[in-house]
Amino acid sequence: MTGPYAVNGVPMRRVNQAYVIATETKVDVSSVNVSKYDDSYFKGAKKEKKSGDSMFKDEATKKELSADYLANQKAIDSALKPIIAKTKDLEAYLKAHFSLKDGDRPHLMKF
Repeated sequence: MTGPYAVNGVPMRRVNQAYVIATETKVDVSSVNVSKYDDSYFKGAKKEKKSGDSMFKDEATKKELSADYLANQKAIDSALKPIIAKTKDLEAYLKAHFSLKDGDRPHLMKF
């Protein structure tokens, strides 16, 4: 899944299908090369288990994104931008904030 990042700030990432709401909007992305992006691409490095005193120490280190990941994000964004531009109001649709409130039934909504 991607925003693309240039449109709505959503980076390219793997999302479980349980957290996705299907819509009627169709976008032909068959021209975008996504062959190298599989589940293993999105797996993070294994974290070390903390034990003893080290468990309570707060190590706030900011995770830096690799240059390869940023280049891949830009490549996907540049491939998707003309596709999004072809569809009327799609960019505004992707930029719109979406939220559900009490009583909203997403399975009955039409997008």
